[in-house]
Amino acid sequence: MAESDHKQGEGRRPPRRFRFPVKSAVAIAFLVLLALPLSTLHADYYKRYPQLGTRMQNWRTSTHARFSCGSCHIEPGLRGFLYRGTRTIPAFYSQILQGPRQTNLFDVPGRNACQKCHTSYRQVSASGDLLIPHRAHVEVLKVNCADCHKELVHARNEKGFNRPRMTMCLSRCHDGKQATTACTKCHTRKHVPSNHRRKDWLETHSTLTDSVDCGECHGWSPDFCGQCHSKRPRSHSGNWKKAHQFRAKKRGDKGCLTCHEERFCKRCHD
Repeated sequence: MAESDHKQGEGRRPPRRFRFPVKSAVAIAFLVLLALPLSTLHADYYKRYPQLGTRMQNWRTSTHARFSCGSCHIEPGLRGFLYRGTRTIPAFYSQILQGPRQTNLFDVPGRNACQKCHTSYRQVSASGDLLIPHRAHVEVLKVNCADCHKELVHARNEKGFNRPRMTMCLSRCHDGKQATTACTKCHTRKHVPSNHRRKDWLETHSTLTDSVDCGECHGWSPDFCGQCHSKRPRSHSGNWKKAHQFRAKKRGDKGCLTCHEERFCKRCHD
């Protein structure tokens, strides 16, 4: 009797072989759900974002194409990996349910990611003209590489190359307040020409436009002339409006044309 009860009891237990596959299936499914978002680390994943076509093509033709997206867009160390993981998983499943969105893309690389490969600081450009104090910008001022080199990999600027343009330097930092605008602080060959030092240069410079290429030095600014001509000269202070006629009498009326067009006087003295 006891033996039969024992056998009946054994028959009521769920077979052990059915428990293990269920747990395994759950574990495997969980790992798959975690592993699928890893596809975001590879360039082929971003084919589902049509708006990135040109940017990805620029990347493929650059030297950075030798590295995966995560090599640059994930900050080094465990903290960077975990931070990206907390964003990658929801972003991956969000684009499946709601379609590709800009908010699901990588962040701009930080300077720590760039310095994994770029360990040396260049001091001078290949041409020898441009001074590049990288160490001062990166270590002292804590400027992110992408702040200056934002068109380095995925895009080209309006001139068709990846190097930073001087207009960017001037508009972001070198505005005379945050950082200097002196040419020789950045350039080794951009000294002020001797003819610019002449006392009558302001009066005569407009007559040299046929023989001098102003754009060679001043082409970086879309409105270089306006930067000077929209400001009142230091001499035009106090009672200048009433008294400058007497200065003009001493120097001659040639200087009047610096500010006044040729027919200005003739409006009244015709």
